[in-house]
Amino acid sequence: MNKKSKKILYIEDDPDARALMADIIRYQGYTYIEASRGLEGIRLAKLHKPDLILIDLMLPDMQGSEVTTHLKSLPELRDIPIISLTGASTENVREYVLTAGCDGYISKPINVNEFIFKLEEFLAGKREFVPPEYEKEFLQRYNVELVERLKRKVSELESLNKNLSRLNADLIASREELANYNDLLFYLNSLANYLRTLNDPQKLIKILPERIVEGFHLDRCVIFKHDPRHGTMDPVSFFGEFPSSPQGMSLPFSDQLLQLVREEGGLLWIKNYHQMVEESLQSIGTFFNASSFVISYLQELGRHTIQHLQDEEDEEAFDPGITIDERYVIYIDKQPSKKNFATYEIRIFKSFFQTVAIIYENMQLFDRLKYLYKLKSEEAIRDGLTNLYNYRFFVRELKKEVARTKRYNTPFSLLMIDIDYFKEYNDLHGHVEGDNVLKAISRLLELNTRQTDVVARYGGEEFVIILPGITKKKALPLAEKLRSLVKVYPFPDKVHRVPCRLTISIGISGCPEDSLDHVELVRMADAALYQAKQNGRDKVCLYKGEKI
Repeated sequence: MNKKSKKILYIEDDPDARALMADIIRYQGYTYIEASRGLEGIRLAKLHKPDLILIDLMLPDMQGSEVTTHLKSLPELRDIPIISLTGASTENVREYVLTAGCDGYISKPINVNEFIFKLEEFLAGKREFVPPEYEKEFLQRYNVELVERLKRKVSELESLNKNLSRLNADLIASREELANYNDLLFYLNSLANYLRTLNDPQKLIKILPERIVEGFHLDRCVIFKHDPRHGTMDPVSFFGEFPSSPQGMSLPFSDQLLQLVREEGGLLWIKNYHQMVEESLQSIGTFFNASSFVISYLQELGRHTIQHLQDEEDEEAFDPGITIDERYVIYIDKQPSKKNFATYEIRIFKSFFQTVAIIYENMQLFDRLKYLYKLKSEEAIRDGLTNLYNYRFFVRELKKEVARTKRYNTPFSLLMIDIDYFKEYNDLHGHVEGDNVLKAISRLLELNTRQTDVVARYGGEEFVIILPGITKKKALPLAEKLRSLVKVYPFPDKVHRVPCRLTISIGISGCPEDSLDHVELVRMADAALYQAKQNGRDKVCLYKGEKI
């Protein structure tokens, strides 16, 4: 193994631990890459495509298990082994990290010699797995912990909203302003609480302008989507009175304007025409016929409020499914009513838009993680090629059916199916056409069995079907039907350019008639399948040599 060509990425927030790991990895001749945060680790993994990733469970911005789940969801990174390296002493921590997607687990403190040996094993292809009977339990635990973490984020947002009350001290001099201020605070909290109840990030963007205009007594609000490649911003949602409809209007948004917004902490307040020194600001003011307005960039507000969610460098490299959509720009003004904004209003707007940025980011993060968990659950029980249940799920369901038979004395049958002469077809037509045959036969089996039946790919060109409630003899008509359907199906033949005919052989065993042991039932169905092959193929045979 050429160690110099092997790259190892270590994601760890402890600088002393990173320094020690750097010495160990480099001394062994490997290329060493390090990251102190989860999002930085994701960016470096995309950039360098390491051969192995070591990750700590506790990171400042997101848990190591969440980083692992995200990395495994990316096609270009899913095959890179990820090893959890942690000193956590939580019960079942090894099963927990493997359920999250890690390929191995090494506990701290490490023994250097043992660690190097394990490192080489994982680089050579070693992988650890959670026993199937525990996988569902730990996946549920993982989801519950995610929800609890998101609840804590919401609690932080509520604390942020409470801090707005401190602004009261600045408004004592004016009872009218104080009354208006309190009204705005009440509406802000109510609106923020309502926004947190939404499940769809796009719904938030759609309804926000109307709620802002009506609640904060404005005349206009527009939400734009910023396109940095073309230096423009396009309206996606708006409400209020306009000289002409913003629909379809593309306004300039230059890098210079973005820099001005950043210098103001994410919210730029234009008080009069004299501040419109930048061309983009002049174009915006001209289009809206406005001399005073506010431009707010959600990404900048979110960044300054929740520093731990992303680094300031190279935010373009982050996956938009896991970070806030920083392209949204909010425009508000009081034209044509010609009223000026008060300083306290600007403070409230900034705090409110910070809250909106965090809520929106949480929605996107939660939606993305829900999608990844659903995908992971499906991948755990489905065959990647045929989309039938996989071998692991089949064994689990077979054990359940045996247990049900023992308890209730209800029968079931097991069909073992093999495609005749599939190797010859594959050799003649190629693996692509062979895969298409497997998909077509899988579809035939699914469409012609009941929803309660379990149709699975056993391996290669073999399939299995569990038929609950059906005795072995009553399974014969269904088996014959499946055999006949496959026999007349026109499989593609690119060599002879005419439809090709393929056949299947089927072996059947029954429970409790043949056995009450799931391993024996598989062996018996396989023996019956062998008998069908010996009888000339394209046959259905019952266990113990009974043949149709």
